[in-house]
Amino acid sequence: MATTPSTWDPATYPLWHGTVPTSTILDRSGPEDLWVRGEGSWLIDASGNRALDARAGVGNMMLGYGRTDIVEAMARQARELPYVCMVRWELPAPVVVELAQALTGIAPSGLTRVRFCHTGGAAVESAVMMARSYHRNKGKPGKRLIVGLRDSYHGSPMAAMAASGQRIMHWLFGPMPDGFSHLPEPEGDSGTELAGQLDALGPERIAAMIVEPVKGRNGQPLPDAYLRAAREYCTKNDILLIFDEAFTGFGRMGEMFAAGISGISPDIMCLAKGITAGYSALGAVLATDAIYQAFDTGSTVFAHASTTDGHPVACAAALAAIRAYTSEDLVANGRALGTFLRDRLNGLLEGAPTFGGVRAVGAYVAIDLVDDDGSPLSMQDRRHLESACRRQGLLVHYTPDTVVLMPPLTMTMEEAEFAAQRFAGVVSGLRPAVA
Repeated sequence: MATTPSTWDPATYPLWHGTVPTSTILDRSGPEDLWVRGEGSWLIDASGNRALDARAGVGNMMLGYGRTDIVEAMARQARELPYVCMVRWELPAPVVVELAQALTGIAPSGLTRVRFCHTGGAAVESAVMMARSYHRNKGKPGKRLIVGLRDSYHGSPMAAMAASGQRIMHWLFGPMPDGFSHLPEPEGDSGTELAGQLDALGPERIAAMIVEPVKGRNGQPLPDAYLRAAREYCTKNDILLIFDEAFTGFGRMGEMFAAGISGISPDIMCLAKGITAGYSALGAVLATDAIYQAFDTGSTVFAHASTTDGHPVACAAALAAIRAYTSEDLVANGRALGTFLRDRLNGLLEGAPTFGGVRAVGAYVAIDLVDDDGSPLSMQDRRHLESACRRQGLLVHYTPDTVVLMPPLTMTMEEAEFAAQRFAGVVSGLRPAVA
């Protein structure tokens, strides 16, 4: 019913989706545009048109579509045991324990304990509650402040939104809860200014500092010196360092986790998206044994959970995905894809009036596009670019900072060439503010 023209009327269409008015989405498309099938790196719509998904479902479909190993693992778990509740004293399904073991086996050093949730935002929210409760359990209830960076994004639940440094979100959905502060993003490659900024906030008040080791908005890694300074200050002042790797984990940035770029290990790491390669909703929070022990005293609780945390079918998908990441050399393939796309786009777009440069961090390729006066291309023009690419059979992503290609790690070089050619063709013909 929902795919027929008669139900495409905004007055009767039942689904409310998207961040813009749903009627706007319906005005720009029809039921023939619905994606109905995926094959490898490609999506097929109801009319049979194919598009190369060079945005990997906005970072989720790390292994592409139609992975029979993941689908069969999910189906097998659903047949054997689709659900177990483990909120209070209940025991988990075996697959949940096996997944936790697999995660700690590939995680940055020191992260030996795992809690499951559903999304990256939920993982951040859990990490915030964990950090505050940890200090309370250790006899320091005054350490409640969560420090993040301006323009960071950590998810849409309220605590995750408050930890995010995007003021537009705070304005739209506020008032935000108390207990959050945001520092300016580091300038240059130095971390010398960080200690003074944290001193001004009062380290005796700070529970945790949360950062994206690579910024999802533009693919820029935080400087190694800055992360080293954060690690040193947090260790010295009993502050937990949280890495939000919901977007950057599982090979996207050229390492299994973006923490591997700097070699800095956090106290808590938040995961989602690539954990199941997009085949199910799952998030995870990894923590050190010291944090775990603060809750394992017999007289403490961590009452932040859902009855569907660690859902066995989702965990089966994640376990199959991790086996693929580790056995198929896909992180290295992602690096090769990113390098190829960067180099090809540099060559193809040389001299294009809107081309401001391209960079790659792993399989995250950011293309900076500029207006006639050299200012970043407007969000309206980025939307037009995205639509033009889809008409050419290519799906791309854009943020307020840049336009992004982030292919599945399984994409072939022939498909990457297709992406580069189609994207360059659209950009070369782009004129700002033209629909």
